[in-house]
Amino acid sequence: LSLFPAPTVDPDADFFYDYENLRIGGLIFAGVIVILSVLLLTGNRIKRCGKRKLHLNHVTSTFPLKL
Repeated sequence: LSLFPAPTVDPDADFFYDYENLRIGGLIFAGVIVILSVLLLTGNRIKRCGKRKLHLNHVTSTFPLKL
């Protein structure tokens, strides 16, 4: 059972949409975009995996300077 009946195809029409293939192609395209965006956002973290970040320790005095 389908909620939406299959569209009737007019063989004399110049063009008609193949909705099933269009939907499958759209889902594949969306999946590829999601995977690429996740890789792009986490790529810097993956590239730095195992490497320590260099922190520069700034020497700051706890006492105010007297002039």
